Amino acid sequence: MADYAKIADTGNGILTLLKEALIPELLNSPDQIGLCSPEDHGDFAVGVWLYDIKTDTSVQNHEMTNIGRNAQRYPSVYLTLYYMITLYMQSDLKYRALQEHQIMGRIVQTLHDKAAIDSETFVPVDVPGGGNIRIQMQNLEIEEKMRIWTIPNAAYRTSLCYTVGPVEIKSTREKAVKRVQQIHYRYSEKETKENRILED
Repeated sequence: MADYAKIADTGNGILTLLKEALIPELLNSPDQIGLCSPEDHGDFAVGVWLYDIKTDTSVQNHEMTNIGRNAQRYPSVYLTLYYMITLYMQSDLKYRALQEHQIMGRIVQTLHDKAAIDSETFVPVDVPGGGNIRIQMQNLEIEEKMRIWTIPNAAYRTSLCYTVGPVEIKSTREKAVKRVQQIHYRYSEKETKENRILED
């Protein structure tokens, strides 16, 4: 699996979580849940939007990684991904708000209980630690959310915001190294005479 695909793999891991939680109890089809922006959500009922990516400063890694015997890989970059989850229900107006509130409650419950994704398989796990990718809700003010929601002539929809990370992307840069094969000890004649005097 290519490392550059890990951002996409993380998004798919979140979709897997949501589909398991919402289908079939609250939504009919997994095709109703997808990655999209608020401006281009198509027929999705639940849209997951990656609206920002930042370097994860909580992970400090400056060490080279050994690759075999004669090469080293440069340090990885670790990212925090920022997601906004928004509902776009098309059901009858009489029942729409109630349905949306139920779905939001289920999403919050799911991402609280399954607060991590395995960093290798991108399968949801229960334990946030151990090198897994953590999922955490952001407590943003409504003004901050509205600044993120940048759609002209479209009213803001109540949305959930989460950070997901750290997501590791390994470097493709490598450096050749030479391993120590033999060690030669050389003694000068002066050092040899001094050692003999000390032994006597």
